Amino acid sequence: MKYPKYHDEVLEALQALGNPSLGRHMAKDRGSSLRYVGIRVPALRLRVRQGFSFYDLDPSAVLAVWDDLWMGSEWGDVLFAAQEFYRPIVKKRLDSAYWPVMKRWIDRVDNWCHADGLSGTYSRLLEANFATVMPVLEGWNSDDALWPKRVSIVSLIHYTGKNAVFLTPDVVLPMVDRCVEDRRQPMQKAVGWVLREMWRAYPAEIQRYLETNADRIAPSAYTRAIERMDAPSRRAMRDTQRRSVQ
Repeated sequence: MKYPKYHDEVLEALQALGNPSLGRHMAKDRGSSLRYVGIRVPALRLRVRQGFSFYDLDPSAVLAVWDDLWMGSEWGDVLFAAQEFYRPIVKKRLDSAYWPVMKRWIDRVDNWCHADGLSGTYSRLLEANFATVMPVLEGWNSDDALWPKRVSIVSLIHYTGKNAVFLTPDVVLPMVDRCVEDRRQPMQKAVGWVLREMWRAYPAEIQRYLETNADRIAPSAYTRAIERMDAPSRRAMRDTQRRSVQ
């Protein structure tokens, strides 16, 4: 690592707030090969906001430090610290330097938690610079590797809620469609979640997609996709899927 002293500073600060037993549970629960100090998300966020010594550097140098820590640390919580530093920033302002650096962060992802956190950042970068970011996501979308493929569709949504959707179905559905028959559980959770959030903004288009592809979509993803519909609509959609697989 180029900046071992900054890595030690961040790690020691997080370890002071961590629980080793919880850390071991986190690693096992996520199926991650990384080590964890066992710090809760609220405490981690607060500690990142409180600052580290390298925050006094210029933004490009700060990015270089976080990049070095992300790419070199064996501690998952250090990666989370990098995510949490940029999570509020990218919601307000974006720097053209972010994407060339952060797109390679996907190489360190080995669990859903880091994947989804990184997707949150990528979604903001995608909205700000669609022409540059989208081709990379499309490449990951065609990849067999689990986490790049999952990130390729989760990054199409700003987490959740009424302002989550910023792309149209003609952009999102082809990406999702390449994932619907991937039966790995993390992929199916992502498929269902993206379709659910898209339905909030485009109910007719998404319902039509669900009806047309009911025989291809895994039951778990289908159930998640329709969970925000009213009860009569959910029953009708479940009947549609049951008939499609008979």
